[in-house]
Amino acid sequence: MAKKPTKKTPKKSPARKPASKKPIRKPAPSKSSAKKPAAASSDPRPVTTGKGAAPLEIGTRLVRDFNNGKFEINDDLWSKDIVSTEGLGVSSAWHGRKAVDAKNAWWNSTHKIHGASADGPYVGATGFAVKFRMDIEDTTSGARSEMVEIGVYSVQDGKIVREEFMYAAC
Repeated sequence: MAKKPTKKTPKKSPARKPASKKPIRKPAPSKSSAKKPAAASSDPRPVTTGKGAAPLEIGTRLVRDFNNGKFEINDDLWSKDIVSTEGLGVSSAWHGRKAVDAKNAWWNSTHKIHGASADGPYVGATGFAVKFRMDIEDTTSGARSEMVEIGVYSVQDGKIVREEFMYAAC
C-alpha cells in the first residue's frame, strides 16, 4: 500500500530585531575610487612638437643637404640636449651635444664616404625617418662596404632632440 504524503509544519525562525529606520548611507568615495578617466577614448588627441620648424620642414632640409654632399646635420637643427643612439652591433647612446659631436668626429676620422644618398623624409606626427645608403671605406683597415641605415628623428620645438640609427639584422 502506498504511503500518504505527510505535511510538515515549517519551523519557526528565531525572532529578528526590527529593521532600523535610519536611512542607508553610501560610504564616502576613497581617493583611489575617485573619478577615473575613461580607459580608452574613441576621440583622437592632437599631437604637437611645440614651437618652431615642424618634422616635415626639418626632414626635408636634412635629406636635401645630405643628397647635396653635406653629411653633417646643420647646427641650428640640433637640440643642445640631443640623444644619439646607434643600433645593432653598437647599442649605445650619447647624451648631449658635446658627446654627439665627439662620436661624429670619431666616425668621420675613421671612415671615408665615397658616395651617399638619402630617401625620405618619412614624416610622422612627432618626427621623421630617413633611409641612408653610403659607400664607405674604413680608413683603419681599408675595407670598403655599402652601408644602409634608417635614421629615426624626434623633433621638439623646432629641434632634433633624438636620433636613432637602425641597421638590417642580416
